[in-house]
Amino acid sequence: MIQDSYRELFFSESREYLNSINKCLLRVETSPGDFEAINEIFRCIHTLKGMSATMGYDKLALLSHQMEDLLDEIRSQKRKLNSEIIDKIKQN
Repeated sequence: MIQDSYRELFFSESREYLNSINKCLLRVETSPGDFEAINEIFRCIHTLKGMSATMGYDKLALLSHQMEDLLDEIRSQKRKLNSEIIDKIKQN
């Protein structure tokens, strides 16, 4: 069934993005000013948001959108990245 193949592709690609996010989170834990890692996390979450919305996974799309907004504040230096924010991203 086509829907099943899309779902499998979604989960496969999502795992790749989550692995990338985790690697970047490890980088920013030791170096909170690593904007290259922060930008990569933002890009991955942005992509996950779009993929989730396309698949109809509304809760995941909403969570991704909220995380994207938070990371945008960090990227624009309206908010400072700290261990509490990193932990919240990891938990979600």
